[in-house]
Amino acid sequence: MKKTVTWIALLFLLIGSGWAQTAKNVTLLSHVPYNNLTSDVAGYVGGGTEYAIIGHESGTTILSLANPAVPVVVQEIPAISTIMWHEVDVYQDYAYVTNEAGDGLRIIDLSTLPGQCAFKDTLIAGMTTGHALMVSGDRLYIYGSNQDNGGATVLSLTDPWRPVHIGAYTTTYVHDAYVRNDTCYMGDIYGGYMTMVDMRNPNAPVTLGSVVTPSAFTHNSWLNDAGNICFTTDEVNAAYVTAYDVSNPSSITEVGRYRSSLSNGQAIPHNVKVLNDFLVIAYYNDGVNIVDAHRPNNMIEVGYYDTNPNSGGGFDGNWGLDCYLPSGTIVACDMSQGVWVLDPTYVRACYLEGQVTDASTGFPLPGATITILSSTGHDVADVAGDYATGVADAGTYTVRYSKYGYRDSILTANLMNGVLLTQNIALTPNARVQMNVTVLDASTGQPIPNAGVIFYEISNQVKTSYVTDANGTVSDPNFMASNYDLIAGQWGYQTASVPATVANATNNLTISLSPGYYDDFAFDFGWTVSGNALDGFWERGEPIGTPFYTVFANPEEDVQNDFSDECFVTGNGGGGPFDDDVDNGTTTLTSPIMDLSGYTNPLIVFDYWFLTVDNQGGTGFKDSLLIQVDNGIQTKRVWYKRDAQQPVWVTDSVQIATFLPFTSTTRVKISCSDHFFDHLIEAGFDKFYIKDQNFVANDPAISAVNSLEIYPNPSHEKNFVRYVIGDQRQGVIRLLDLEGHELKRVYLQQQQGVETLDMALAAGMYFVVLEADGQRLSTQKLIRY
Repeated sequence: MKKTVTWIALLFLLIGSGWAQTAKNVTLLSHVPYNNLTSDVAGYVGGGTEYAIIGHESGTTILSLANPAVPVVVQEIPAISTIMWHEVDVYQDYAYVTNEAGDGLRIIDLSTLPGQCAFKDTLIAGMTTGHALMVSGDRLYIYGSNQDNGGATVLSLTDPWRPVHIGAYTTTYVHDAYVRNDTCYMGDIYGGYMTMVDMRNPNAPVTLGSVVTPSAFTHNSWLNDAGNICFTTDEVNAAYVTAYDVSNPSSITEVGRYRSSLSNGQAIPHNVKVLNDFLVIAYYNDGVNIVDAHRPNNMIEVGYYDTNPNSGGGFDGNWGLDCYLPSGTIVACDMSQGVWVLDPTYVRACYLEGQVTDASTGFPLPGATITILSSTGHDVADVAGDYATGVADAGTYTVRYSKYGYRDSILTANLMNGVLLTQNIALTPNARVQMNVTVLDASTGQPIPNAGVIFYEISNQVKTSYVTDANGTVSDPNFMASNYDLIAGQWGYQTASVPATVANATNNLTISLSPGYYDDFAFDFGWTVSGNALDGFWERGEPIGTPFYTVFANPEEDVQNDFSDECFVTGNGGGGPFDDDVDNGTTTLTSPIMDLSGYTNPLIVFDYWFLTVDNQGGTGFKDSLLIQVDNGIQTKRVWYKRDAQQPVWVTDSVQIATFLPFTSTTRVKISCSDHFFDHLIEAGFDKFYIKDQNFVANDPAISAVNSLEIYPNPSHEKNFVRYVIGDQRQGVIRLLDLEGHELKRVYLQQQQGVETLDMALAAGMYFVVLEADGQRLSTQKLIRY
């Protein structure tokens, strides 16, 4: 993909020389720094000497690995300087290099090595750019070019120096793909699919089947040696390398997932390749990862080499690698750190698999957690109670089996490399007790019927939900003893939470709710959804973030300082970012009726999320998010946003009396509208409540913790500053330079929200300070480049 990484050099200077490479079963042979951003590499053998053909932003380098400890540059072939990536593959004695600068396909004749090589840049059938490529048999496949709808262009290599266009797959954009035996495993990155296509006749491709990958941003794919398992990557933070059984293309089935341990799963897996059923992965900031995929349902990390000082998500680090040289040498291209020549040791993992059952019934027990202590190995049992985990190093390990509602079981496992140990376990249920809850009206002391009650078990983060009966009570004779947060709510009341320890044979609990209107959507209070959009309607639930480049189009999490994980979002978890957004119309969310006749000056307070992008990457023209108030007599628009590019939660408020009288039959309506079909429109709505401005203590669920967060940081042009002030004080955000001079001051109108710092600043470091009533609450560094 096309990504700007100019801030990497600044970050490297800030990190300094304290970085030390992390490695397991991989040894460093040599390191070749580059002034240019490197991308892909392909190996070649000529005259008994191994070479690496390196693509970088200013051209192509031919690197001799005759002595891999001292690589030698044989030839530097310049090109138009661009950070658009150059991908490389080799056929016979020819190297092929894509570019996105308009030079067409580069062809290099390698037969004259170690002498200088002839090369040319060719424009074949009008193709001036291409993102990725792969040689399979005597065909060259080019993906994401300016021709053939950006699909898969097929060139014949009957004459390797003069490739000929012989057909193409043009149905969708193809970002990258693997080909074997004329079957193409395509990465439709924007649709989020891996699609299998029969390319035997490149003028009439036949789609065989497809599957949506876990993060719906499918980058590359690679087939295992047997040809029945395809491995895919999603090019987003915290994505998985996923294994699919493709033996039946019409029913592709997921069989396993893997994420790197180096960043605790937060880095981006970019390019996966397969060698003898080991995955060798270019894993961006986590460098090179080696995974034993001999048992694809149980992929286990057995080696790695960290090529980059950065950690976690982002697009710096190892872009591409080659692992197919006869010597076994791995050559990896780190975008900012240059070329790494590595000697891997491939070791089969130690496999631990089995089934977890209920000791009292003998039935399979899904959802149990299996943890190999003193290691990173763990798994969660599937719906059949089956689990699969393991470690890289042989030894005797302690294994803990645990599940909410059951006693932990601790066993010993003697694990050996390349050996499967099957260990079944039956977990014993915990003792159960009587639990009784009464929900009361705090102002009258009377029970509240039909109130929602949630027990949130703290240690296992498990929720159990109930609804009170006509007497305002909930009873459960088979409740598990533990420590909980007890949450209760009802429309017309403020949601409340109290800690609850349930330990005795009989437990009688009471929780009181104050009258008012508050909803963070922990409970279903009866909001309704209507509209004429084709899809992307408002949905209540825990949001599933849709990756969109380095951010999320819709939220991955709800507002954090409330009682629940739920909110309302427009569409929730379907395909790529353009698959489940609001399309060609409006979706409206309407509240239940509120009686505001007893309020003096009601203020609507809420958090919203709103992102619009047109098909050219700009803001969606006239696409909108608006709020209306219907008092039973008239309806008026009271709040309006248009063309927003701010993928963060923002707190805002509206004074009803400014627009129309408030009555005993007041409703609030939130509408999100897409005015053009090909625009990306996503919205979220959370933590709604009515605050009477004449009263101070009517602000539920605001955290007492003061916080300050800057996003993005580092940045080039502007920052968003998210803040929380945990009490009713006058807040201010101050921007200071390194000498303490104040450059900007923003007075805060809310106790939490997001402010924008979009002033022009010279490159360097600054400080953002959050203050309230003259007291400094938090200070964060801001870096501009």
